[in-house]
Amino acid sequence: MITLAPPRLLFVDLRRERSGRMPLLAGVEPVNPLLASKCNAPSGALAVLVAVDSEAAYADWRARLHPLCPRAVPHIILLDPFDMVLARKVMADDAADCCAIDDLERLELIVARLEQRQNPHSEAGREASEAALYLRMQTAVDMLPSPLFIKDRHGRYIACNKAFEDYIGLPRDAIVGATVFDVAPVELARIYEKADQDLMLKGGKQTYEAQVRFADDSYHDVIFYKSVFYAANGEADGISGTMLDISDRKLLEKRLKIAAATDFLTGINNLRTFYERAEQEFRRFCRNGGDLSLVVIDLDDFKQINDQLGHAAGDDALRAFVAAVQAKLREQDVFARAGGDEFRLLLPDTDLAGAILVAERIRKAVALLTVAGASGTRSLSISAGVCVCQPGDDNLDIVTRRADAQLYAAKAGGRNRVCPLPAIP
Repeated sequence: MITLAPPRLLFVDLRRERSGRMPLLAGVEPVNPLLASKCNAPSGALAVLVAVDSEAAYADWRARLHPLCPRAVPHIILLDPFDMVLARKVMADDAADCCAIDDLERLELIVARLEQRQNPHSEAGREASEAALYLRMQTAVDMLPSPLFIKDRHGRYIACNKAFEDYIGLPRDAIVGATVFDVAPVELARIYEKADQDLMLKGGKQTYEAQVRFADDSYHDVIFYKSVFYAANGEADGISGTMLDISDRKLLEKRLKIAAATDFLTGINNLRTFYERAEQEFRRFCRNGGDLSLVVIDLDDFKQINDQLGHAAGDDALRAFVAAVQAKLREQDVFARAGGDEFRLLLPDTDLAGAILVAERIRKAVALLTVAGASGTRSLSISAGVCVCQPGDDNLDIVTRRADAQLYAAKAGGRNRVCPLPAIP
């Protein structure tokens, strides 16, 4: 910490909610904001410290008191609490600097920089100049919205910006000198540590996706951008990095993936996804043998439901049917809408008798359903065709054709039935 002769600093408190606390800095003299004329004759004051707690308080300073201060006397805005948006606005105006009111170290560096301007050739002035350079760099990175961090060759943090503090919910004092295991959950820290070790070994730059625990304990998807920096002797001396939050992008990708894989009306697999999953099961059957059955299902007289009760009732019928089927399925079963009122159901590790039994249970459950429309109600029923995969089947299309033939037989037999017919106990 740099020790300088206490300068005279005028302190104007415009906070409306957090009044009463002054910055713990030597040489501070409070000024009553109502006696604004005192600011007009600072009598050798090094700077005017202005404490604000909102954009409204800052606007009050700009409109009422700022015009009374001579241009030669710089003003420093102290935020209580620190607000990145307001800080950027302040720095875009003509403030000499801006920091949190309780950031004593930074405030001392700001004062040291101003003192150095008055006496640049003294030893204290040279020290202040170096401190001012550090302050300017730290202030610059703190204004950036992206989290930034720097680690030494041993993986310990040596610097970070305000966005990084806010992101992980820890103050800089708790970050500097710590490792990833001190600031992140163990399972994530292991990922970061391995990535850092690989980067230090290979050198250059590194980009990868991972998760970060946010200040509110939520987990965010991020892209890390890291690079190695080197000492004067050419050895890798540490890592600097930043993070880009891609949580919204990941969520959108997940939603698009689900939308591409599912039927928009019923939420179950669409035909494309059915073929992808069914092909995996069919290849497994071809390699290992066993049992694999296919059921094709149509809702009976679905066109009449749409024509008599309306398309909204038709949609309700499809959703009610899907819910009834899902209640009868196992996790490994593959259920999909092929289009319109046609559905397919693949049953791994299920022989013909078992598949017929499942189809019959579904038929009985659907027979209990009714759907209502503007012109009345109607009971639902299904027709289903069942077949099994056989050795020598070249592809699923062959199996599907056999199941379709059984479906047509069920419709020709009067609908509301499963073919082949279930065995009579």
